Amino acid sequence: MKEKNKTRNEIRKELIQGITAGTIPMNEALRLARKILDKNQTDYAKLVGVSKKIVADFEVNKSNPTLATVNKLFAPVGLVVGLNIKSHTT
Repeated sequence: MKEKNKTRNEIRKELIQGITAGTIPMNEALRLARKILDKNQTDYAKLVGVSKKIVADFEVNKSNPTLATVNKLFAPVGLVVGLNIKSHTT
């Protein structure tokens, strides 16, 4: 199915599956978040309270935003970024 023909629920499902599997890069996750809400970069930036440049740079991996900014970017779709303890062997 072509990307533009996907429903919001299909895009949300794709985003959640990618996050759960750990296979979706954060920049692509943001693109999908915008698509779920049917927002362009400018409108999405206004929605979350950041500049369009922050959204655009994040989507092309040209930024190093703070954790607070990343959480702002994903808040409209109910996501928060956090740290998890990774098990390891010594």
